[in-house]
Amino acid sequence: MKNILVVFLVLIVSTCFGQKELKKLKKAYEAKSQSQLESFLQQWQSESTPLTSLDSLSDLQKDAYLIYMDFYNPYNLNRVGEAEMDDSSYVGIDYVIIQNSIPTTTYKADTLDASVFKNKDSLKLSSEKIKNFRPDIQFEQAKALYLFPKYSKAINKFLGSKSYPLGFGGIMSPSSARGESAERLKFLNERVRILHGHWGGYWHIETHPFIYGIDFNQSRTEAIVSFRLGYEGGVAFYEKNNGKWELTVSRIKWIE
Repeated sequence: MKNILVVFLVLIVSTCFGQKELKKLKKAYEAKSQSQLESFLQQWQSESTPLTSLDSLSDLQKDAYLIYMDFYNPYNLNRVGEAEMDDSSYVGIDYVIIQNSIPTTTYKADTLDASVFKNKDSLKLSSEKIKNFRPDIQFEQAKALYLFPKYSKAINKFLGSKSYPLGFGGIMSPSSARGESAERLKFLNERVRILHGHWGGYWHIETHPFIYGIDFNQSRTEAIVSFRLGYEGGVAFYEKNNGKWELTVSRIKWIE
């Protein structure tokens, strides 16, 4: 009986999670009110308190934060590779949306060469997913929002999953939003810039570049950042010199 009650309470919490935020979005959309949308985003921004001091973090977490804060700049995408998305892709938006977690992996290796990734399982020393990720990132062009789970759930529910299939209108065309999903996306993108998923029925809510993970060598003097830019992605190589992380090379490696 006790287990049934616990499951019941979990279901209630899960169902209610993000409902308040979803209602605000729907109300703004139904009224076609950009001022109400702005109010929603301002409330979100007021909750998006950055971690201004890294003193409470472990050394690994500090390294991940420092690398991210150097790497992440949606207004300087050309720095990390030649892709379809460029420095103009996010011009004109009022808010950037930053991912809420970052996976990290440390390997038993002096250097992160190709042999490490051929033997990932045997060389893996530790893995940690940094949650409630709140890097102190500021831009003149836009304010920063952290993609807390309740906002991710609300936006996904608000947008829905109506889409044209991959290849609709042309064999090389990615899937695109249709119907009500397209109208709602257009409404949100007056203030932010959410991308429809290439394969259809899902969304890239975070403002890119999105980081899939950061790999470290054992002494954490080298790091490889795996990232996405729109429908492309790549890797960026970092080295720590005199206590500071420096980008050495970054390139696009794949396209959907």
